[in-house]
Amino acid sequence: MNPFLARMGYGPDDRVLILHIDDMGFCHAANAASLTCLTEGSATCASILVNGPWFQEAAQMAKANPQLDLGVHLTLTAEYPTYRWPALSSRDPETGLLDADGYLWATREDAVRHVTVAAAEGEMRAQIDGALAAGIDVTHIDTHMGSVVHPKFLGSYLRLAREYNVPAFLPRITRDRLQALGEGDMADEFLQVLAMIDADQVPTLDEIIIETMVPKTSKHKFYRELIAGVQPGLTHLLFHPAVAGAELEAIADTHASRHADYEAFLDRSLRDFAEDLGIHLVGYRDLKAHLIA
Repeated sequence: MNPFLARMGYGPDDRVLILHIDDMGFCHAANAASLTCLTEGSATCASILVNGPWFQEAAQMAKANPQLDLGVHLTLTAEYPTYRWPALSSRDPETGLLDADGYLWATREDAVRHVTVAAAEGEMRAQIDGALAAGIDVTHIDTHMGSVVHPKFLGSYLRLAREYNVPAFLPRITRDRLQALGEGDMADEFLQVLAMIDADQVPTLDEIIIETMVPKTSKHKFYRELIAGVQPGLTHLLFHPAVAGAELEAIADTHASRHADYEAFLDRSLRDFAEDLGIHLVGYRDLKAHLIA
C-alpha cells in the first residue's frame, strides 16, 4: 500500500483520486474554464503557468477565491509556434534556457539538451517565488510537458519541493512503465532518484492518467470510463479545460479537446460519479497538510 496514504488514514483498498487542471494562466480561455471547473465543477485542484501571458488574471482569480487548491506548473518549454513565453530568471543565453528567439524551448528534448541544471533550478525557483509574490497559496508543484521531472532536473525539482514544503507531482513508476512510455533510456537514472525517496514522507502517485488530450468533441463518456477504472492507491488524472473561441483556436490545434474537457468538468457530474463509486476525491492541499515539515 502507498505509505503516504496510510498516514492520511486510508486503507489498502481505498481508491484516492486527484482531478487536476493543467495550464491555468496560459490564456484567458483556460483561466475562465479553470475557474468554473474549480468553483462549480468537478476539478479538485489546478496548476498555473507563472510564465504564461495570462498569469496575472489567474493570480487575481486566486486572490478572489482563496479556497482554491493551486500549484505551480513548472515549465522549461513554450510549445506553441506563435504564442510563446520567456524564462523569468534570466535572459542570458549561456544558461541554455532560451532558444534563438529568446523564448523557452519548444520541445522537452531541446530543453533537456540545452538547459543547465543550475539554470533549471534557478528558473523553477523564480516561478515558485513569482506565484508566492502574487499572493497565491501554492499547494504543490508539477511539470509542464514533463521537462522538470527528467532525471537531469529531477533532483533539483525534489529539493525545491522540500525547501518550499509542498508536494511535488511524482509518479511511483517501474522500469516497464518507463519503457511503455518510451522513456526506457532514462530508466536507470529515474529509478535511482526514486530509490532515495522516503515514500512515508513524500507523496508519490501510484498511477498517472495523462493521455487525455484526445480528438473528441464530447468527453463525458471518456472520463467516466477512466474514473471507473481507477485502482486502489493514489491516482492523478489531469485535463486541460478551456472555453472555445477565436483566441483558443488561434493558439492551439488542441482547442476542440480543451473545450471538451471544459464541458466534461464544468459541473459536478463527474465528481458525483466518482463518489458514487466509492472513490475518495482529494487535492494537493490535502497532501500538503500531511507533509512532515
